[in-house]
Amino acid sequence: MKKAIPIVMILLPMLFLLTSCGGGVSQEEYDKAKADLAAAQAQIQSLQSDLTTAQEQNQSLPSDLTQAQAQIQSLQTDIEAAEKKSAEALAYTEFLDVLMYPAYKDVGITPRFNFEDEIKWFVELTNRATDIGDAELSNYIDELDKESTMYDLLDYCFETIEKSLK
Repeated sequence: MKKAIPIVMILLPMLFLLTSCGGGVSQEEYDKAKADLAAAQAQIQSLQSDLTTAQEQNQSLPSDLTQAQAQIQSLQTDIEAAEKKSAEALAYTEFLDVLMYPAYKDVGITPRFNFEDEIKWFVELTNRATDIGDAELSNYIDELDKESTMYDLLDYCFETIEKSLK
């Protein structure tokens, strides 16, 4: 009997331990864990879908970049053409301003330019026509002594300005 007491003393606490552990997980904890698992799986699906979408977008980026660069190049070409046309129109406008110098003086308008005599005015007019590089304009300058040529020259300049600005 003396041997049975220590065995009972050892087995009795073990019995209490087994009964306390034997209860397992409550239904409430199980349901919560199951719901958390379902939510995590749904989030994983959503993230995988987002990843797939992002990868597809990433694959299209080089093509989109190439298209954007082509559009930029086209716009730069358009800008350069517009600047060239604007500069051409300005050159003809300034030519007209010099051309009209004698008329401004005759009617009392203060011109932007001041030429000492008609020769300096004509030299400036010729230089501007040469700078523009328009052979037809230079031909008009050569025939400027004819009155009808002046009106033709004005018409030509206005038409050229109009074409440049279109």
